[in-house]
Amino acid sequence: MAHHTESRRMQLQGRIGTWLRRPLAHKLRSLSNKATGVVHWIEDTLFEQWYGLDCSGFIDPHALETSYSSALAHSRAYQAVTCAAIRELLDEAKKTGIVFEHFIDLGSGKGKACFYAAARYRFRRFIGVEFSAPLVQAADRNIKKFGADNICFVNADAADFCLPAGDNLVYLFNPFGEAILVEFLKNNMDKFRRSRSIIAYANDQHRLCLAQAGFVTLFRNQESQSSLHQYPSP
Repeated sequence: MAHHTESRRMQLQGRIGTWLRRPLAHKLRSLSNKATGVVHWIEDTLFEQWYGLDCSGFIDPHALETSYSSALAHSRAYQAVTCAAIRELLDEAKKTGIVFEHFIDLGSGKGKACFYAAARYRFRRFIGVEFSAPLVQAADRNIKKFGADNICFVNADAADFCLPAGDNLVYLFNPFGEAILVEFLKNNMDKFRRSRSIIAYANDQHRLCLAQAGFVTLFRNQESQSSLHQYPSP
């Protein structure tokens, strides 16, 4: 027992020593990131508790239940986006001056992005698109707690989803891989060409697909990896 205690003490001392040897700028950045993470956690917790929502949890992509088997191979793990990440992109979208009719969340999970957008911003309708039926059911339960009649969740493969007519703000929190994003763009290019719709992309790992499809980047935060994209007007 004494040997294990001494071993843990030495490991702790080693980690502390490693941290102390880091440059001051690295130490300050590390502390700042941790403090920011705590602030985001508090905000998210308070938001969900205020409206009685259940958006928490982490589900490995292999554990997601869906009837869209072809899309499963391109899926990402379920994890709710932070309020801060949603707010950053919605605030930037607001600066464009476009009056969006619909807020569309592709890979909506339990619905957090839709609920946050509904609580803080003005859209006529909020639509969440999610390929996992159990997550759609969880989002529907959250609607009853949130109390809104202009939010709906659709159990569908985003690759086949057709955007409604009008100016849409399409939100993605890196819900799927490149193949699904490319198919979604192909199926909706006419809608993007005929409107001022914008894609708000958080954790934009496949943003090059948008550039290759002809979209221009209106905004990008290198640090948060969040960006806005729009197809140029003819």
